Amino acid sequence: MPTPEATPDAAELTAWQPRFEEWVAFAQPLLPQGKAKEAFAKYPWFTTSGDPFARLGKSVRDTRFGLLTTGGYSIEGEQEPMRGYPTFGDEVPQIRVIPTDVDRAKLKINHPGYDHKYALEDHNANLPFDRLNELVAEGEIGSLSPATLVLMGLQPNVAPLLTDTVPEIVARFKQDDVEAALLVPS
Repeated sequence: MPTPEATPDAAELTAWQPRFEEWVAFAQPLLPQGKAKEAFAKYPWFTTSGDPFARLGKSVRDTRFGLLTTGGYSIEGEQEPMRGYPTFGDEVPQIRVIPTDVDRAKLKINHPGYDHKYALEDHNANLPFDRLNELVAEGEIGSLSPATLVLMGLQPNVAPLLTDTVPEIVARFKQDDVEAALLVPS
């Protein structure tokens, strides 16, 4: 596992970690009691001084996009379900790869932290495969990676997310020549 010192946000991450550990001691007893709202009301949000965005140097009509969602999906019968509840340790957030041409009936939402109503009515709410493929067909965007990356939202400990998961996401997108990422929170 890369060390926090190896990340661009090393100073912010080092300063944040003690606040997070204090929050864990406060929040862990509350969650089994169904008091998530109370627990997360005191969550020490991580901030960075850097700019996470870069200006796209060409038209979106010539750009290859990658899709990343925090919807917590897996493919039933083909993938292990994602961990359904957040952990407070150094567990690295899991990534699932969902092909954009997946049989929609096999998609399973493993994330317990949001209302699935709209995602179950229309998978495009979290996985906008159809809408994005329409944009490709209409020439509005250049292309779409055939593999969508899926995370589980609600990752309280951002350290392993920043030191392990984000570099893996970047590497996977680079391997597929993705030039811009579309982020779909759930």
